[in-house]
Amino acid sequence: MPKWFWVGLLGAALLLPAALYWGWIWLADPVRPADERRAFQRLASVPLSQAAAGLGAEIEVTIPSDTSWLRVLRNWGDPGYFIGAETNGSRDFAYCLQDLEARVEARIGDTLLDIEKAYAPYGFSAGCEMPGFSFRAPPGSVVRIHVTVAKLPSQPVELIVRPHWTHGTKDRLVGLAIEQQFHVCELTIALGVAGIITILIAAYLFAHRPKQKTE
Repeated sequence: MPKWFWVGLLGAALLLPAALYWGWIWLADPVRPADERRAFQRLASVPLSQAAAGLGAEIEVTIPSDTSWLRVLRNWGDPGYFIGAETNGSRDFAYCLQDLEARVEARIGDTLLDIEKAYAPYGFSAGCEMPGFSFRAPPGSVVRIHVTVAKLPSQPVELIVRPHWTHGTKDRLVGLAIEQQFHVCELTIALGVAGIITILIAAYLFAHRPKQKTE
């Protein structure tokens, strides 16, 4: 076989993994490592002390509807949304709203949403089995949440609303961590560029191959 053939074959071998990876990205639209922060971001927070004063605390939350969040929903499912009392110290801890005699309501417009007792979100420890409450709402909706508490913890605590990721979250994050650790995106880009350059070299060799003499 001529030299240009083997060089072109090498270029195709380098280009194939990149083509498969980016084809998968384009068709499946999986969660990217950059989406991870969006998936775990707080949506709202106010000092819990506001819920113990006067008429209680009012929180207005706009459910995300951007491209990154919608990609997370397509791949991971709808987590629902957690209402809780959290402190962010050396470890994340969720206080038990029920122990604080909390009353919680959530509405979209005049529609009252179903509120359920909820486990602590992934990565949080808690003082009881179900320290908060959860609700569900469609992307882009504006949810008004009203919270009152009869008691307060001894230290300052935030009343928060965040996506309620629980079961299966660790496995998803491990997959993203592997992709980041091995720099899969950067590696496939490098392979693709190397493959294209190699194929161009093969094309050059083919165009400048020695001409066979004809009698």
